[in-house]
Formats: sequence, C-alpha cells, structure tokens
Amino acid sequence: MREYGPGRPLVFSHIPKTAGTSLTAALHDALKPEIYVQGMDRSLAGEYDEFDAFNATARDMMYLSPEELPADATLVAGHIGPHTTMTRYPGADHITFLRNPKSRLLSQWMHSRSLTEFDIRHWGPGAEAFRVGWLPLGEYLKHPLVTTNTDNTIARFLAWPNPVLRGSEFIAPADDDAVADAALARLEAMAHVDLVENAGFVARLGDWLGQPLSETRLNERAYVPKRMRPDFAAELDQETLDLLDERTRIDERLWRHVAARVLPGEDLDAVLETSFRRSIERYVESFKNPAPSGRPVRRAVAFAYNTLKR
Repeated sequence: MREYGPGRPLVFSHIPKTAGTSLTAALHDALKPEIYVQGMDRSLAGEYDEFDAFNATARDMMYLSPEELPADATLVAGHIGPHTTMTRYPGADHITFLRNPKSRLLSQWMHSRSLTEFDIRHWGPGAEAFRVGWLPLGEYLKHPLVTTNTDNTIARFLAWPNPVLRGSEFIAPADDDAVADAALARLEAMAHVDLVENAGFVARLGDWLGQPLSETRLNERAYVPKRMRPDFAAELDQETLDLLDERTRIDERLWRHVAARVLPGEDLDAVLETSFRRSIERYVESFKNPAPSGRPVRRAVAFAYNTLKR
C-alpha cells in the first residue's frame, strides 16, 4: 500500500447521492485514520451564506475556506469540492465516484421527501432547500433555490469555482463546454475515479488501496412518509423527462467519459436506462417498509414538532 499519513491525506470528494456515505464508512473502517475530517464547503451552496444560522453541530461541519481544513488530516471525506482540498492538500490522492446523473438527481429529490421538519431543524434558513423537495418533481427541477442540487450537480461540484457558475442561475447551454472542460480537468487530476454502475467499483477501490473494503449500504431511503411517496408514472411525464435531460446534460458527458474507461464494451445507453429504472423500482419497493421504531420519547417529540410546523 502506498504511503498514507499526515501531510498526504486520502481525499474522498463525495458527490451528493453517489453511495458515498457507505464508502466513507468503509474507508474509515479499513484505514483507521488518525485524523479524520468530514464535512462540506461552499461548492454547492450557491448564493446561500447564512451558515452561522446553523446549529453548532452543523456549522462545525462547514469549511468555508481551504485554510479551515486541518493541515495534518489523514482522511478527508464529504461534500467538499476538489478545489478546496486540492488547494489545501496539493500532494493528496483524490478519489471520487460518479453515478447515473438521472438516478443521482432522483435520489436527491427522494432524500428531501424522506425528511421531516424535525429532521431539518438544525439547518436554520438552509432548511428551506429541503422543503423544496416536497414539491412535485417537475416543480423541484425548476426551482431556483436548489439549482446547485439539480442543475448538473456533478459538473458544478467538480468545476467550482468557475466564473460561469453564477449563484442560483441555471447553466447556460453556451457555457456547457467551459463547465465540462473544467470538471474533466479536475477528474484527470484525481488518483482514482469510478462509477457506481460498475458492479465491482468497491472491490476495485480496495485493490487500488491495497486492502479490501466492506460493502455496507448506509443512508439509503429505507422509509418515506406516506404523504411524500410519489406516483412515478405521473411525476415522470414528458415535460419532466425533458427537464431531467436538460438538468443532467453536462453530468452525462462526464459519466460517459469515465464509463468509456471503466465499462469498456458496455452499451452505455442500456446501462443508463437500466440503472434509472432500477432506482425507481427500489423506491417503489421501499414504500412497503414500516416506519422506523426509534425511541418512544423521541418519536413523540418528533410527531409534535412536525405537527406544529405544518
């Protein structure tokens, strides 16, 4: 295994909703880092800047400049854009994983729909971005408050900061090449890149690290409240499908770029179609799951809180 320690951290640039929570847990378990850093930066914050309104726990996870990251970290993971970590740790090995952009975006929406007022109480004014996810999918995809989470999020995360990424504005088609080129440059600078759709991506990462990784599944939407369970046939009408194409057009270019390397000989159109269909099927199946039991007192408090907030 290559050298791993202070001054040379492993950085996992976790693109939201790409199975990264499970991978982070597996990396932590395998590498047992002496100094572990997990959090977020401004890369997907858009115009939002009220971070001091977060509660203390949430605020402590925000790294608003490269200098806020510990210099002696050994494992860094989270929604921290590669610009931030490459600036702070220029000699670090960076890894990341892309996912079918439409599946990723659907997962982002369903994640918000699984959350209640009680779940988002720590985020201050930032909680409104989660509430937008309670809208129908078509409205969600048009909403300016969540642009960074819906409009080519993979490319934004990788390319940020970039002069053509302007706050809550949707990316103009004329800027597609500039964003794609910047994102591809960041991918090329990384030590290891793969796809969630590559069935062996966890084992392949373990081979690269020199030790096996456990394949746990964390942060999946095991339960969605009944009133938030969508009728996918109605949600995915032609207008919304067209919007999905638009909101993932640059991300799909990046996905196909990586797929050409890690899925040689595969029918990439079929991979995308099949993985998106299976994502929907998993959500529909999850609607059969019972509500989590939890502690009685916490359940009562959460119920009262959610009722008052409605």
